[in-house]
Amino acid sequence: MNGANNNEIVIVGGGPVGLAFALAAARLRDIKITLIERQTLALARLSSHFDHRVYALSPGSKILLEALGVWQRIPRERIEPVRVMQVFGDTAATGAIPAARPEIDFAEGTPLAFIVEYSSLMQALLGQVREHPETICVLDDTPVKHVEFAGLGDKTLTHKVVLDDGSIQHATLLIAADGAASPLRMQAGIAAETKDYESDGVVANFKIQQPHLGIARQWFSPDGVLAYLPLPDRQISIVWSVSCARADELAALDDAAFAVAVAAAAEHALGELNLCSARARFPLRRMMAKNYVQPGFALMGDAAHTVHPLAGQGANLGFADVRTMWQVLQNRSALSGIGDLALLRQYERARREDALVMGGVTDSLRSLFLSESPLAIRIRRDGLNMANRLRIAKSMMMSHAMK
Repeated sequence: MNGANNNEIVIVGGGPVGLAFALAAARLRDIKITLIERQTLALARLSSHFDHRVYALSPGSKILLEALGVWQRIPRERIEPVRVMQVFGDTAATGAIPAARPEIDFAEGTPLAFIVEYSSLMQALLGQVREHPETICVLDDTPVKHVEFAGLGDKTLTHKVVLDDGSIQHATLLIAADGAASPLRMQAGIAAETKDYESDGVVANFKIQQPHLGIARQWFSPDGVLAYLPLPDRQISIVWSVSCARADELAALDDAAFAVAVAAAAEHALGELNLCSARARFPLRRMMAKNYVQPGFALMGDAAHTVHPLAGQGANLGFADVRTMWQVLQNRSALSGIGDLALLRQYERARREDALVMGGVTDSLRSLFLSESPLAIRIRRDGLNMANRLRIAKSMMMSHAMK
């Protein structure tokens, strides 16, 4: 697959978004795909324990993965549908505001989301990619040395991806799906706006005393944002967004004390918790690339945008990137090349607006719930109570989250 080809797509990044786009591109006519990943990609037996890294995939993401033949490969016993979502505000501390904790209860007839662990999703994606050896060439354990971007005067506009071993891959369309710190984005000279939340996300899995009933729960308070995500086999996964200082305190606790702290923060909603996974911690930042495309080049997933995890939409935004680019390439005219800037800007217009809206919403929610001013407390209480009463407001919020 070396050598210039007018229909060659090179994807750098073998995570869920890169693998999903490789499968989508393989369904286009007369396209060859090379996927490059610096780490090893290998099919392996799933552990009996669930990953502490999980995704809350929207129905829209599920539909995409079904169309790619991926969803069918994920074992049913590793998927937990979310049928109800409850959002709790902070308990008022003053006599002027009722002590009852306001909440929004989202309940629908069909699942609102599906909790899927990272390893199950990756194994399904990789297994499906291996079914397309004629159109998808996987080069794993292969770092990219640098990219020689074609100049505007180049008639073929073919980028050269130079690998560590000196070999070259030619790309009519080069996709950067290489993460939030994307080296390709930086090499392309695309600036990014970054906001450091000066807080960390703490994740872990627990066995629970009381059944979760397929309910995802989220607590907002000045101490942070805590989410309980239901897992199969009477387990939950938690994502707790807290200040760096608080994350240090939690890291210093032994497993039993950590479980007690998590249960207390959730007002013992599911009774006693028992840690059943490793704990992990990651810094929280919002990042938005100034632009997503250049001639023959596009950013996808975290390379283009990252948002606060309180909305649980990071993976869904990435899969929406895949779906949109797939549609744009499918619907191109016979006169349009896959790397034409006018074509790629259709993708950019659709995806950048969506990511900006989601980033702005999560920013505003985070700021509102971290504030301890009486006005912010009143807005939180009244806003949650009003949203819970207005069916149209809840419907609009859920329809966006389920895309």
